[in-house]
Amino acid sequence: MLHLLIINLISFFLINPLSMNSALSRDLESHYLINQLQRGLNERKNDLLRELFLQKSFKEFDKKFLAYTKKYKDTKWSIKIISNQPKKKLIEVKIKSSGKISDQIYNLNSNQLVEIETYKNKIKNYKVLNENSTLNSQGSPLIVKIISPEKVLTGERYEVNLIVEEPLDNSFLASGMIILENQYDIDSYKKFFGIKPNQSGGLFKFIQAPLKPGFQTISAIIAHPKGIYSITKKIQVGL
Repeated sequence: MLHLLIINLISFFLINPLSMNSALSRDLESHYLINQLQRGLNERKNDLLRELFLQKSFKEFDKKFLAYTKKYKDTKWSIKIISNQPKKKLIEVKIKSSGKISDQIYNLNSNQLVEIETYKNKIKNYKVLNENSTLNSQGSPLIVKIISPEKVLTGERYEVNLIVEEPLDNSFLASGMIILENQYDIDSYKKFFGIKPNQSGGLFKFIQAPLKPGFQTISAIIAHPKGIYSITKKIQVGL
């Protein structure tokens, strides 16, 4: 049985040499690019990162990366390819780090789905399609999950649930939620919502999607004697 399988595999490679070699070459190049990107981020090798981007896209990336590394230390990046097309790739990015805000240490965990556009195996452009991030005070036992759609229609009314593993009791202090639309929402302060616990031990809110396609970012915070917990999620808004 194993002998027959090996013969079939050899025959397949011989019959399809050009297509297989092309796909294999593209796959190797993509994995090299992603591995080098992961290495450059983890080791903060600015020269290596510069070589992976086209000049214009690197300037934009470098500005954001430097701002991030000033806030958060001991960052660990983990990247893997989800979809590999000749000029576009989908990658999953996981980030773990810690930062200090007002003398309090916070831990950050983030999962992102990022679309990368490449030219001659260099990054030409990138876009975060989905993001789910949590920020909690170090040592806090609170465990909170956000449940919401990954993608909604323009104008759709949808529900966002924050599920707290331990029921929120009378020691619950405060909470709030901010909705941002398409990243450049200068009136975000007008979209601040109070949120209250429900009987199931979580918090929920109905959200109205914007009328234009793009993204809607939900950022919520829970204050509790056991710690502060913040969670952010980016949702696609389409037709």
